[in-house]
This record gives sequence, C-alpha cells and structure tokens, in this order.
Amino acid sequence: MSTFDGNEGSIVNETVAAGMTHNYNECPDDSKPVFKGQFFGKNKLKALMDDCGSEFVGIRIYNAIDDNGQGGFVLVGVKSDMGDLYERVMLATGPTCPNCCAADSPLTN
Repeated sequence: MSTFDGNEGSIVNETVAAGMTHNYNECPDDSKPVFKGQFFGKNKLKALMDDCGSEFVGIRIYNAIDDNGQGGFVLVGVKSDMGDLYERVMLATGPTCPNCCAADSPLTN
C-alpha cells in the first residue's frame, strides 16, 4: 500500500498553470476528465502559503487538465482584493482519486 509523505503535488509557474486551466476551459464538457478529488501534501501547501507573503489570505482552486489529458486542479494564493497571486508559487498535479482515495471516507462513496 502506498503512503503520502507530504510532498505530493508539483510547484508550477504561471505559464504551466495558465496552460492547464486553458486546456480545461477549451475542452468540451462531454470530454472533460472525471475524477473524485486530488491530494496535495502539507509541505507543498506550506511552500505556496509561505511564498505568497503578507498579501496571502487564502487559496483559490481552478479546474485544470495537464498536457497528458489528466484532470486536476491548480491551486493559487489569493489577495484580500480577490486577485490571484499568479506570479507566486502555485500547485498542480497532485495524486488524484480514484487511485489514492481513502476507502473508508464517506466523501468517496
């Protein structure tokens, strides 16, 4: 059985993140990948929050499709004026469920 170590997900830049959200937005609704959820490790989440600095008030989550056609999310820090901190660290490509689902969770049934 695999385990998480807190380092799941990839730090991405604006170009990669914008490409992934563009892929999702341009994909026909009936062709969009289906998945239940995605996991991001605490170390990567902390890196995102720390990099955003004092402007950071929360995280926005965008639907995305990577260059391999895998569905997922892009996570970006957000400022109090509701603007994205896209020039800072963003996260993508964490392991998706199915494949890493919590079998006993009521959220996956």
